Amino acid sequence: MLSGPSSSAKTTTSLKLQRRLSEVGIHANTISLDDFFKNRCDLPLLADGSRDYESPSALDIPLLTQTISDLIFKGRAQLPAFDFKRGERSQKTRSIALNDDNIAIVEGLHALDTTVTQGIPAGRCLKLYVSVSSDFTDDDGRTVLSARSVRLIRRTIRDFKYRSSSPENTLDMWDAVCRGEDLYVRPFKRYADICLNSIFACEPCLFRAAALRLFSGVPQQSKHYDHAQKLLKAASAFVPMPAAMMPGTCVLREFTGGSVYYQS
Repeated sequence: MLSGPSSSAKTTTSLKLQRRLSEVGIHANTISLDDFFKNRCDLPLLADGSRDYESPSALDIPLLTQTISDLIFKGRAQLPAFDFKRGERSQKTRSIALNDDNIAIVEGLHALDTTVTQGIPAGRCLKLYVSVSSDFTDDDGRTVLSARSVRLIRRTIRDFKYRSSSPENTLDMWDAVCRGEDLYVRPFKRYADICLNSIFACEPCLFRAAALRLFSGVPQQSKHYDHAQKLLKAASAFVPMPAAMMPGTCVLREFTGGSVYYQS
């Protein structure tokens, strides 16, 4: 079970694990909790009338529990697929099998949540937590770019490329995303057997050009203008590096495209 907050590179980490296990003769299936999202129209409502995307109640927990149970006790299950652009579950499913020599890698925000893991027999589960765990500071120890802001930049780049979401829209969701992480993701970190830091020391340099391009497009009349300006200032402090220097195996390719692990 592989958990962590938004834009921690959970998906690519799971795929890298899958490839490495294959190299040592162990077959592994990857399962994304994102595919268990409820249809957008069926998501619970928050007090302000908006949809709750961040809590475990956004997932079809009964279907997820049944799927995991089928894999463990029957050795086979049908996995759903979620269409993010349409905001609803696809009619297509895929079949996976799991025998005693295979491993399932389940990744998602709530993969360590006890409502998700409670049906897994003791000794059948290894729990991993991945996040950006380092800030970038100047020579005087002042934070130039926080770990959370690093993830925001990653998410903005990814959402723009893959989810047709503007930087302004990503900024609009960010407070709710962070509240959800603090309530529903970080509290379960203590259950992790292994914690991974997915930061790269050169990351702000590699993402500098994209960050400047995207955040400079936030208009002055936007309520997110000041936040965008702070991110622009932070990104400007770093020396640019060509994004092409990222190899196709790098987890950062999850956000920019060009990963060897899946279609970009």
